[in-house]
Amino acid sequence: MRPRPEMFVLDSSRIVSAALLQSYDLHRGAMQTVVGGRSAIDISRLEVVDVDQARAFLLRYGYDVDDPSHIDAIEKNRSQAIGFLRGVLLSRVDLEMPAWLDDLPVLELLLTAAIGLHHADPTIALRQAWACALLRVMHTFAHAENYFQHAYYPQIRESILNRFVEQVGTRQDGSPVLHGRTHDVPLVGFDVKEAKPLRSVVLKLLHKAENVATDLFDHIGVRIVVNRPIDAIFAVRALLDTHTIMFANIKPTRSRNTLVDIDALTREIAGVTQRVEAGLLSEAEATEELNRFQVRPEGDEQTTWNQHSSARYRSMQFTCRQLIRLTNPVWQRLERAKQVARQHLTGDALAMMVAELDSVGVEQEIQFFFPYEVQIMDQESRQEATQGRASYSEYKRRQIVAVRKRVLGRVMALEGLDPDAEPRRLRQTVPLRPLHELLNAR
Repeated sequence: MRPRPEMFVLDSSRIVSAALLQSYDLHRGAMQTVVGGRSAIDISRLEVVDVDQARAFLLRYGYDVDDPSHIDAIEKNRSQAIGFLRGVLLSRVDLEMPAWLDDLPVLELLLTAAIGLHHADPTIALRQAWACALLRVMHTFAHAENYFQHAYYPQIRESILNRFVEQVGTRQDGSPVLHGRTHDVPLVGFDVKEAKPLRSVVLKLLHKAENVATDLFDHIGVRIVVNRPIDAIFAVRALLDTHTIMFANIKPTRSRNTLVDIDALTREIAGVTQRVEAGLLSEAEATEELNRFQVRPEGDEQTTWNQHSSARYRSMQFTCRQLIRLTNPVWQRLERAKQVARQHLTGDALAMMVAELDSVGVEQEIQFFFPYEVQIMDQESRQEATQGRASYSEYKRRQIVAVRKRVLGRVMALEGLDPDAEPRRLRQTVPLRPLHELLNAR
């Protein structure tokens, strides 16, 4: 039976309406990321509708699914992400990651993440939420690799730390001291941060709004511990006086001070100086009074900068950037190859080989700025940081809870779990005594 003409009109109007709506499709999630300041990992679904779009999306992201080496990289990334989800975010939570995510082809993974959020079938909606959760972590692992840090970390670390090592010495009694131009600053401790494990890098990125590794500034860091808050000021001055840190290369948005109120200290110094000039204080009394200064900055600046830090965590910390210069390994190899050619070849063969090994355009030296973090605190603040509520373990716990909610919030909601709930704690167990000890105790 032929359709009535009005059916064509009805169908045509629907087609026109669909085309009109499609022309005004704002791709709201991606649009909010580009111009709205929202992180890519916080959007709820991908905007791809078929395999061709998924393939194009992945290609422009940086992976060609027709290249076996790219597929290997994707699968390595997936394996790391799944290990992170199961080993970190799902630890001590009554939720298991489904096995189908382990080997779902990447194009199907993208299409699954693009399913409508409010699908009528709860099973499909849950699959979409899981696909998005995995892609969030895979994306973060992809950004967590830093080429310069990975390839040249030992050289970068040595170049940065050498400046501090030259300035830190010991007194006759063996106690550490930071040498300054005017006077030395007694130290309680000088610690060097080791390279951050990849999982820790990913965890940190997942709770940052930017979610890119170029915004991690503590791959290398030092912690200087002094006796009194005032000594932290002297330590910064000593580092500046010797140009161990270069003020011109400080990243100002990364500077934080919750240890000493510098404005209050400036007023205190001015008042004490006036009293010394008026003969009301001796220089020794003035020095003793200033050394007791312990006014901290007001407000809760530390926790607004890092929401997972305790308000009781007190320190001065800042990010420096140091110009690193390294011999280019490609240039080195070319030069060595030329030497070998000159030893074993002559005539046209030598000329041809030297021409092939031409190093024009290959810089002899690689140079780039690399960030590192300096943290200065007094002894009381370090004790609070390591033993009190501001301990690293508490910081890490808060961080994991926040990241779990960000990555798996929709999954947990669909499973009827509270994303804000604290994970269950492991029971404290008493280690069993060896059998021979038990026998001897009788």
